[in-house]
Amino acid sequence: KHAQQEQTLSTRLLVAADGGNSLVRDKAGVESYRLNYNQSAVIANVRVDTPHAHVAYERFTDSGPLALLPTAHAEYPENVFALVFTLWDKEVESVMALDDAAFLALLQQRFGSRAGKFVQTGTRHVYPLSLLHAKEHVRSRLAFIGNAAHTLHPVAGQGFNLGLRDVAVLAQVLSHAAHDRQDPGSLSLLHEYAKWRKADHLQASMVTDSLVRIFSSTLPPLVLARNLGLWIVESCPPLKRHLMRHAMGFVGRLPRLARGLRL
Repeated sequence: KHAQQEQTLSTRLLVAADGGNSLVRDKAGVESYRLNYNQSAVIANVRVDTPHAHVAYERFTDSGPLALLPTAHAEYPENVFALVFTLWDKEVESVMALDDAAFLALLQQRFGSRAGKFVQTGTRHVYPLSLLHAKEHVRSRLAFIGNAAHTLHPVAGQGFNLGLRDVAVLAQVLSHAAHDRQDPGSLSLLHEYAKWRKADHLQASMVTDSLVRIFSSTLPPLVLARNLGLWIVESCPPLKRHLMRHAMGFVGRLPRLARGLRL
């Protein structure tokens, strides 16, 4: 097909998984609620001089969370992190203008030496941060999943997990529909998916937004309270495991794939 030619496709169900700036959501006229945090995430791959041992880090700074996520790399399989460096929007231009050496020095100053010395950075990209929630997650023959349905601040790293749970629930609903020879695009069936996901979406959005506000505050009483809270969590393994299970989504009604079961 030539690029100028239009093509019409027909399907019984369209799953919109095209990100926070979803073209499908826009074309369908589905409204969304958006809250701008006045922060942006600088994303890059960075290399350290110490093997990461598959340990991820998140450090809370005065401009927002700074996360390091172990990632596969052909040349340096044990020494590369995916970086998520949260900045206030007013800081972004000056940080992006830094050369690599100055950027690595700033990163070292903000993060510290726990992961080793930062020795190399890849290309940096900037993504504005906001909370987004589609006001409709399903319509007849249309379902939204992942960032097309909800976009979160990366403070707790919940966006990707939330999207995976969307996939697991929708896959189970559609699998049962196929077994019972139901129409996969029927609104009643898709409402089952939306209803199942509603509580998880709401909880993740509220927790993430609350964490952004708590860890962005410079009020001394709140700073003291959050530091005390972190110390209590770190000192109480049962509480820590409980919070980790919530963060991983292992609460409430879980789809089969989330429990390691086949559809």
